[in-house]
Amino acid sequence: MTASSSQRLKGILSVTVLKANNLIKSDLFGENDCYAIISLTPLSIQSKVKAENQLGQTETCQKTQIHDGSDPIFNEKLLFPVAQELEALYVQLWDSDIGKDDLLAHGTLSLLDDDQGGQFNTNTNKEWLHTVTISMVNEKRGHGGTLELVLHFIPETVAAYMGKKFNATQAELKKRLTQQIVEKMTGVASDKIRGYVGIGD
Repeated sequence: MTASSSQRLKGILSVTVLKANNLIKSDLFGENDCYAIISLTPLSIQSKVKAENQLGQTETCQKTQIHDGSDPIFNEKLLFPVAQELEALYVQLWDSDIGKDDLLAHGTLSLLDDDQGGQFNTNTNKEWLHTVTISMVNEKRGHGGTLELVLHFIPETVAAYMGKKFNATQAELKKRLTQQIVEKMTGVASDKIRGYVGIGD
């Protein structure tokens, strides 16, 4: 899924990656150098990937900065344009290494799960905000820890309203600033003219 100009944007999905817990330790020495990958489309599950071949940032796949430890706190917000109803969110946690990065854990959050009462519906005009903890899987050890996220869906109608409000506020600030500059410059010009013709205050 890509948000092309021919597709009407349904909204924006904001994913705040809060923290991971109980990740396996990847290296014999030192701490994990963790980063999370969040994707709207399925991800390949390879245990090791050359650093230069790791996925780059796209509209459907983004990653966090690197944070240390087995319980890293990310606290980073990623934004995804939503052009069609989303079925799932795919997540991976990696350990950054020189040469090849190691996959620590992966998981999937179903956004269409009926057991959740449709709370993650991205085919709606209603704004919603939910926290979620995803159980992660490690290919060798089974349980791979957890990842905590905050999901905030802003439908296109709300986003458009917020954009208009923001633009109106920016326009008003620009207008005031322009007025202040004009008044100041006019005052400076008037003082110079008075000085040239010898008129005091």
